[in-house]
Amino acid sequence: MAGGILTPRQKMINMMYLVLTAMLALNVSKDIIKVLTKLDQGMSESVTTMTKGTEVIYSAITNAMKDNPRAIPVNERAQRIKSSSDEVVNYIAEIKKHLIDATGGYNDDGSNTLAGGDNRDVGEEYLVVDKAVGGEGKAKEVKEKLIKYRELLLKEIKGDAALTAIIQSTFNFEDVTEEGTKMSWEKATFSELPLAGVIPFLTDLQSRVRRTESKVVDHLHGQIDAQALKFDNVRAVVMPTNGTYIQQGDNYTADVFLAAYDNSRNPQFSGVSVSKVEDGIGKISITGTGNGEVKRMITISIPGSDKTYQAEIKYTVAPPSVVISPTKMNVFYRLVENPVEISVPGVNPKNLRVSGPGVSGSNGNYVVDVTKVEGKTMTISVSVEESGKTRNAGKREFRIKGLPQAAGMAFKKSTGVMSASAMSKAIIEAAYEDFPFDLPLQVVSFEVKLNSQAPYQVRGANFDSNVKAAILALKPGATVTVRKIIATTPKGARVTNISPISIDVQ
Repeated sequence: MAGGILTPRQKMINMMYLVLTAMLALNVSKDIIKVLTKLDQGMSESVTTMTKGTEVIYSAITNAMKDNPRAIPVNERAQRIKSSSDEVVNYIAEIKKHLIDATGGYNDDGSNTLAGGDNRDVGEEYLVVDKAVGGEGKAKEVKEKLIKYRELLLKEIKGDAALTAIIQSTFNFEDVTEEGTKMSWEKATFSELPLAGVIPFLTDLQSRVRRTESKVVDHLHGQIDAQALKFDNVRAVVMPTNGTYIQQGDNYTADVFLAAYDNSRNPQFSGVSVSKVEDGIGKISITGTGNGEVKRMITISIPGSDKTYQAEIKYTVAPPSVVISPTKMNVFYRLVENPVEISVPGVNPKNLRVSGPGVSGSNGNYVVDVTKVEGKTMTISVSVEESGKTRNAGKREFRIKGLPQAAGMAFKKSTGVMSASAMSKAIIEAAYEDFPFDLPLQVVSFEVKLNSQAPYQVRGANFDSNVKAAILALKPGATVTVRKIIATTPKGARVTNISPISIDVQ
């Protein structure tokens, strides 16, 4: 990876390389190939954008020759750099094309992914394996061309310390030592990678060429006239206006502009603690506390100036959360209040709008009562209301089921052996076992069957005198069966799905 002074974006790309390389060493899935393809496409677009920006500087140098003779030798040096840069970039492009064509090109399923993205052999043989042992050794040729290009740049900048450090770190091709083993740059960079990992690394080399080309040509342009604007005092800024987290169907919006700064006078800040200032940019870090949206005004001033500028910091603090959804357990039960926690990442819970049959609650915590909901399914819909606008956040379908079977019990037993005396004194109960809801039941009636006798109908939870006498008269080994048990919930709902009780008297 390139060292030296890197942009935050380049640092992010470098970190992605490390992560993706580790992933690739384990397995190459279709999803990883897609990610690598998107990464390469994004980097290629950046190379194109950088090239267009550098062309503007070349044009400025060419136009300056009309009125400024000092621009003529500068233009000659710039054209040498342009020619050499194009040569290296085009050479790498030819290698990429060869590798892609040799592995089947691109898939025609609309994904624009590499057909041979998981191929580890073609890249290894074409880039790493030396010609002496049957390979092509192209990576070594790439390194030689880049070293030659590096020396040209160092010659043209004529000892500029900052640019010299950037160029040397950007084009550092020294051997690498990993876990005590020394290996060449070529092998350390391209060996054992699938094609989907090789192509982004080649694109990165093209990006390095275009980045350093732009810096050096800008340096040459600045030498034409000491009063010309120096681009190292201008910074491109992308400021999201609706955050960096968006959902499918939403729009990412941002203000994009150039911010000028003075290297000799760093701004001063109040209203917020700034750890350091780099290139006119104050670095702040705020620990999230509490819960919800936080707003803070800060004031910025430039030393020697009476004018101040104000800006607002706004962010939302949410507790750490993880969403784990068992796909087969999306069930609501009738006759109980089903508790539900609902959240949308990056959104204050108070801004959620939740709708669905039987849904009540607020601020992330809700209950769903589907007792009176007809059908076997229902849907909960969630939307977000912010800044006077409402957007859909998604919906989820749930199945509706009745309560599971409760267990009928006498002295906490559903089956077994009991003395006739004890059984006659039993209170018939019903309860749910291994059920996540705490739902007490009150038995209101049941039927008793004693051997071949006609069944007794009993109201309440206790045996009446006739049933007690009949039980006491049973001979040992006779069976008392309590069935058709009916109970009620605390809200008065009837529950009939209750297992019977079967007790042998002794």
